[in-house]
Order: sequence, then structure tokens, then C-alpha cells
Amino acid sequence: MPTFSINEWQIFFHPLFNQKWVKLRDRVRILKNELTQEEFIFHADVKLLKALNIGIKEKITQDPFASNFVLQKPLQKYGRLKKMGLPERYRLFFRAFKEPRIVIILWLGFPRKEGDKNDCYQFFTRKVINGDFPDTVNNLLAECGVENSGADQQDENS
Repeated sequence: MPTFSINEWQIFFHPLFNQKWVKLRDRVRILKNELTQEEFIFHADVKLLKALNIGIKEKITQDPFASNFVLQKPLQKYGRLKKMGLPERYRLFFRAFKEPRIVIILWLGFPRKEGDKNDCYQFFTRKVINGDFPDTVNNLLAECGVENSGADQQDENS
């Protein structure tokens, strides 16, 4: 699973996000060989991958607890990136832990259509309520394929 550090935050990808990430990254690699430079730059998949890179590496890691990422109950432990370069109806959901300084990118949601049963917030809320994302940093990291992270089991400030 991808892991890297930026601004003293360790970033991990949950399998739900990583599947989409790998497909998108591989698709962009193919497009790079198939399209002209101009077509490549303006292709929707290329722009989405670039927006995700910027969102994860530059936006979220500045302060994952910033008010523009905050969600309401029952999602108050989670954050989401919207706009900031992402296409209009996409949302990037994540969970941050202050100690240790870890951000786990959970899922890329699309579409955002309020009231629709397939709305990405509805889907994500169901996953949270069903317990699909563990509450502790160690259990979430285990789902990401990280063994014995040494992270505190504590769920404080997250």
C-alpha cells in the first residue's frame, strides 16, 4: 500500500481508495502513450489524478483538521476534500489522527447528488455506520496492510 510522509504527516491509502488510485494511475500511464501532449493535459482522468495528488500532498497535509474538511455527525471523526481542484461532484474522504500524525485516505466518492440513494455521502455514511472503518489507528492501518505500526491505540484527537 502506498505510504509517504509530507509536512510531518504519514499518509496511507485504505484498500477502497487504493483500488481506484491504482486504476486511475494506470489509466493515466496508458493515456500518456496514446494521446498528444495537449490531449493528455486536458483529459479528465489526468486532471483528476493531478487534483488528487495536489489535494493529498498539499491541501490535506497542511492541516487535516481544518474547518473546510470537517464533516457532521455521524461522520465527525472523518474529513473530506471537496473542490480545491477536484471535479465538482467528487469527494475525497479521509481520517486523520493527531498522535501519531497519520492521515488515512479512505475513499474517493462520486457522484455527489444530494438526495440520491447513490450519493457519495450516503454511501460513505452507510460504511461508517456499518463499522466498515475501524475506530483505532492501528486497526485502520492493519486494513491498509501496515503491520505493527507502533501507533497508539488511542482514538483521542482524531
